[in-house]
Amino acid sequence: MKEIDLSEKQSTGIKKILRDLEQNGSPPPEFKTDSERHYLIVTIRQHEGFEAVEQINEQLNEQINEQINEQLNEQLNEQLKRQANIVMALKKTPEMSLEQLALATDISYATVRREMEVLRAEGVIKRVGSKKSGHWEIVE
Repeated sequence: MKEIDLSEKQSTGIKKILRDLEQNGSPPPEFKTDSERHYLIVTIRQHEGFEAVEQINEQLNEQINEQINEQLNEQLNEQLKRQANIVMALKKTPEMSLEQLALATDISYATVRREMEVLRAEGVIKRVGSKKSGHWEIVE
C-alpha cells in the first residue's frame, strides 16, 4: 500500500484507503487481528464490476484471435493456390524458366521464386539438369 501511495508507515493513510474504496464502489475492507495484536490481516475485496471487465477483455481477446486466425488461413490458402498453379504449369511445361512461369501463372517473379524455394524445400519439385537446358520435375 505504501508503494502505491495509499498508506504511510504510521498508518495515517487508512482514511485515504477507505475513502478511495468507497469512491470506487468497492466493499469496505475487513480487518482481522488476534487479542494481543501480534498481526493484522486486511482483506480488500475486488469490485463486483471487475469480473464484467474481465469477461469483456476475454471476449475481445477471442475476437482478435479469431480475426488473426482468419487472416492467417487466408494467407495460407493464397499461398497454397499459388503453389498449386505453379505445379500445374510445370506439369504442362517442365522446361519453363522462372520468368516464363511468372508470366504463365500471373504471379510476380519474386513470389514465384519464393514459392519455388518452398516447393523445393518441401520436396514437391526438383531441378533436373543445368539452369539453361534443364527442366523441373514434380516429385510424386
